[in-house]
Amino acid sequence: MTDQVMHIFAPEQSKITPFITKVEMLLGGIPQVMFPDGTLQFADQDQRPVILFSPRLPEPELEEFCRLNIKIYEQHYQHHKEAIDNFETRPITQFW
Repeated sequence: MTDQVMHIFAPEQSKITPFITKVEMLLGGIPQVMFPDGTLQFADQDQRPVILFSPRLPEPELEEFCRLNIKIYEQHYQHHKEAIDNFETRPITQFW
C-alpha cells in the first residue's frame, strides 16, 4: 500500500453502489481505499500488516465483485459478528 491513498465515505453512493455499501457495513465500517489511479479496495490500513478484504478494482468492477461475493461477506460477518460489532478487525480468508 502506498501513502497516496484516500479513504472514502460517501453515503449518497449507496443508491449507485448498493453492494459496496453493504460490504462496508458487513465489515464493520472498513473503508474503501482510493488509489491515485482511481481503483478502490476494501482495506484496514490501521492494521500492520494491512488487512485486505477485496481486490483492487475500478468502482463498477468492485460493485460487481461485491454483488457476486456478498454471501462470503455475510458469512464472514456472521462468523465474527461479536468482534465486528465491537469494532475489532477480523481478517477474511482471501478468496480472490
